[in-house]
Amino acid sequence: MVCQGFSNTVRMVARAEGLSDTRIVEMPPPNIAVKSTEEVQAMAADLIDAVIAALTTPVAITPRRGAAPAASLSNAKAAREIVFKGDLQEINAHFVKNVWCDGLPIVPPTLDLVDEMLSLTDRSPEEVIGVLKPKNLNATVWNVAVNGVMAGCKPEYIPVMLAIVEAIADPRFGVEHIGSTAGWTPLILLNGPIIKQLGFASGQGVMLPQTQANMSVSRFLRLCLLNIAGYRLGETDMASFGRNYYPVLAEAEDLSPWPPSSTDRGFAAGDNVVTVQSADVISHSFLSIGDAEQHLRHIAYEVSRELGGSILYHMEHFGGEVSPIICLSPLVAGIIARAGYSKDDVRRFLFEHAKVPAWQFDDRLNRSQSGLNLHQAVKAGRLSAEFALSDDPNRMVPVVHKPEEFYIVVAGSPDRNRNFIAGQIGEQGLNVSKAVTVSDAWTKRFGGSD
Repeated sequence: MVCQGFSNTVRMVARAEGLSDTRIVEMPPPNIAVKSTEEVQAMAADLIDAVIAALTTPVAITPRRGAAPAASLSNAKAAREIVFKGDLQEINAHFVKNVWCDGLPIVPPTLDLVDEMLSLTDRSPEEVIGVLKPKNLNATVWNVAVNGVMAGCKPEYIPVMLAIVEAIADPRFGVEHIGSTAGWTPLILLNGPIIKQLGFASGQGVMLPQTQANMSVSRFLRLCLLNIAGYRLGETDMASFGRNYYPVLAEAEDLSPWPPSSTDRGFAAGDNVVTVQSADVISHSFLSIGDAEQHLRHIAYEVSRELGGSILYHMEHFGGEVSPIICLSPLVAGIIARAGYSKDDVRRFLFEHAKVPAWQFDDRLNRSQSGLNLHQAVKAGRLSAEFALSDDPNRMVPVVHKPEEFYIVVAGSPDRNRNFIAGQIGEQGLNVSKAVTVSDAWTKRFGGSD
């Protein structure tokens, strides 16, 4: 049973999972999330005959179709086959027509440009990095290079691009959720010496669309989701509104008073690391002022305000995981660190001070599918005792499960007391970190990764 508008999506996903024929009963809009109990019961009565018929009427099995045509950008066997010939305008028109791009002009992925990019990796072009849902197509080193060229990436970006695809191919990331109605987009976080070696911006205006490395690598990921994962608006991507891709968030490690955020994920300082996770929303650039504790109180207020509405939605199923990013400017981070606060201290402060009233949490749960309130969730062992210290509906409860879920990143203008928060959408797009490895050819040209 599906809401109207989702039938094509269900059929496509079912075929990708091996079901050649799927019987569907459509529910009229609006969906049950905005209907009363009485309305749902009346709708069920109207649909019961259709449900019975779908469960009991034999269906004809449609034979599985053969492989994708040779002209597909994802067909590895035809990787070196010429797809189209024409001038720049004609090529871009062809790519737009076939939905092989994001609506912006692309760099035509000629064999020479693809080979130039491949020359800076020692991995075989045919190597399968992973299988990306919902289309279940192979992400190979070859089509990583193709989409990188199209996005305007320089050849030397390929180690970062390969690590990004390794991250989204990891089952933990959950690439199959990107097409949900939430319309979230992945956020890429970069750490290590490779930031400076490849010219990624990490300072003033780090999230502005200007620096080629930050923008083209992020666009590359969007094209991979389009051309390899197979996301298409209204078919496999059902975003209600959607979001544009964010530039790569490169950490200003040399200006940070703390170890880089990659060390919080088990890597050593100095390692080149890429992390990809979902981004529900990026907050406004907010001010914090005063001494260290005043800065922290301002930040905690903004965390509760920004995440109090959105992240409760992602915690409502309990026992899950969230990982909001708290991005501090080097100036603010320095003030806090000089007062003796470590990153763990900052996390604990935020956990203790960024809170919302319990009734707000329970109200959200009453309108969700979890079926639990805070006290029931604590009793079931799915939340800590912190969430049920009393029966007072006005008691304050945290906006994350535990302090460690806050990820502290230092970036942005070194001379401004501004910060931002990147929300995270829980079980959809969990954070995945991968080491960025470089080839001997890359090392000879760009000085290595040490």
